[in-house]
Amino acid sequence: MRIPQSGYKAAVVVVILVVAGSVLVSCTGYRSRQWVALTTYVPPPTRFPQPPVVLEPPPILSLNTLPAEDPSLALIYQSPQAPELFSPRREPRRSPNSLLEDLHARELESWKQPAVPQQAEPLLLEELLQLNLDEDSKIPVDLRKLVLTTDSDLPLTLNEAVMRYVNYFLQRGRNTLRESLRRAGAYRPMISRILAEQGIPQEMIYLVQAESGFRATARSPKRATGMWQFVAWRGKEYGLNQNRVVDERLDPEKATYAAARHLSDLYAQFGNWYLAMAAYNCGPGCVQRAVERTGYADFWEFVARGVLPRETANYVPVILAMTLLAKNPDVFDLDDVTPEPAIHYDTVTTKSRIGLPLVADLTGATPARIKQLNPALLGPATPDSSYALRIPKGTGERFEQEIGAIPESRRASWRRHEVRGQETLTQIALRYKVKPEEIAAVNQLESRELVSGQRVTIPVPYRPDPVRRSPAGLGERVGPQYTVKQGDTLGAIAKRQGVTVTQLQAWNRLRGTRLAIGQVLTVQPGQPPRQVASQSRRTPPRTN
Repeated sequence: MRIPQSGYKAAVVVVILVVAGSVLVSCTGYRSRQWVALTTYVPPPTRFPQPPVVLEPPPILSLNTLPAEDPSLALIYQSPQAPELFSPRREPRRSPNSLLEDLHARELESWKQPAVPQQAEPLLLEELLQLNLDEDSKIPVDLRKLVLTTDSDLPLTLNEAVMRYVNYFLQRGRNTLRESLRRAGAYRPMISRILAEQGIPQEMIYLVQAESGFRATARSPKRATGMWQFVAWRGKEYGLNQNRVVDERLDPEKATYAAARHLSDLYAQFGNWYLAMAAYNCGPGCVQRAVERTGYADFWEFVARGVLPRETANYVPVILAMTLLAKNPDVFDLDDVTPEPAIHYDTVTTKSRIGLPLVADLTGATPARIKQLNPALLGPATPDSSYALRIPKGTGERFEQEIGAIPESRRASWRRHEVRGQETLTQIALRYKVKPEEIAAVNQLESRELVSGQRVTIPVPYRPDPVRRSPAGLGERVGPQYTVKQGDTLGAIAKRQGVTVTQLQAWNRLRGTRLAIGQVLTVQPGQPPRQVASQSRRTPPRTN
C-alpha cells in the first residue's frame, strides 16, 4: 500500500516531537534530581539543645586541614603501642588513620576478654545503662545562676542531659551518691594532691566517683580494674605493673598518677576537657573518629549526632551532675554526709617475701588492715623483689626494729607474738600449731614462764600457696626459690631445704635429677623433718 506524502510528513513530525519530549523530560528529571540532592539535606535533629550556660566554648576542628606535623597528632605518633610504625626522626610509614584503627582494634579486643567476678555493689555506669531515666529535665532559673557562681576549674555546663542526672541523684540515686561521697574522704587528700601536681582540674576526682565509686578493688565486666578502671594494656602503657603477685591498677596512689598522666595526654590531644573525659571512657581512637566524621571537636555535637557509644554519651553529663551536687552540698542537702577519715601510712621498702600476717604482728595491726593499705598485693606476702610496702602511720620505726628478729629466709611464714595476761607457752604453741620446744629454742628461752608484754618469735612452718593456673593451664607454685650452684645435686638441695627429691621434682616439673648451673628451683623451706618423712616412702624415719 502506498502511503500519501502528507501522511509521511505527519508521521515524521510526530516522531520528532516524541523524541524531543523524551529528551526534555530526561533533562528536567536530571536537573530536578540534582536540585533535590543539593537542597534537601537536613542535618540530624539535635537531641539536646546547645547548653545555655557554657563557660568554655568548644573549638571547631577539621582534621582534613591539619598539617602532618600538627601537635595534636604527636601523641599518636609517639605511642608506645607502635614503636615499629613510627620513628621520631623520620616520616611515619603508616597513616594516622591506620594507627587509629589499630588502637581501636586493641580497645575492642580488651573488651572481649572473659568477664571476672564483680563486687556485690554494681558500678555506677553499669547501673545507669540499665535504667530508663525519665526524670524531669527542666532547668530552674536558680540552678542556672548556681552554675555561674560555682567555683570550678572544670568548665561547667547545665543542659537537659546534665539536669536529668541531677534529678536522678536527688531522687532514686541519692543513696548511691551519698555512699560514694562518704568513701571519697579516704582518698580525697591523696587524689587532690596528685591532680594539683599534674596540672589536672580538681573536679576530675568525680571521674573516680563515676568509674568506681571510690572502691580501690572495683572490677567491671570488661575487666577494667581499680579506682580509675584501667584495662590491662592501658595500665601497662602508663607504667602499672601486672603479674601473678602484684596488680598496680589496684594501687590507689599509683593508679591516680597514671590516670593524671593519661588525662593530661588526652587534653593535649583534643584541647578540651569534655573530649578528654569522653576519650578516657571510650578511648582516644573513638573520639578521634567522631571528630573526623563530623568535622567538629564538640562533645555535645557528638551526642546530638549519635556518633558516640551510649555509655560515653552519658559519661560526661554524669560527671558534671555529680560535680555540681558535690560542690554545693548545702544547696542539695548533702552537707550531713560524714566522709571516711583520710588514709595515712608509712612506707617501708622490702626486698624479700614477707607474710602479711607477720607485717600485721610487727605493726600492731590486723592482716585485713595491711591488705587494705596494699590492695595491689594479690597474694598473702610481698614480692621477692623490691616493693614499697605501706604500713599504718607511725609504725615504720617499730617495723624496722622487729623485722630484724626474723631470718630473711623465714619471713614468709614465721610470726611474732606479744604475750597477753597469763598466756603460757603451751597455749601460744597450740594457737600457731607448733611445738612449745620449737618456740623455746628459737627464742632461746631458759624457762617456759612468760611475762605479759613479752614478744616472742613463732617458727610457723612454711605452707606454700595453692597451685595457681597459668594462661597455658599448667600448675605453677609461687614460693621461695633456690639458684643451682656448681656441685649441687637434687638430693643435696632437698636435704639442705628439708624436703624430698620427689617434692622438688613435682614443684619444678622435673623428669629426672639432672640440673644446670644457674637453674632456679622452687623449694619449700621450713617444713619439719617428721612431715617430710610422712610424705616420702624413700626417706626412713629418724631414730635420734
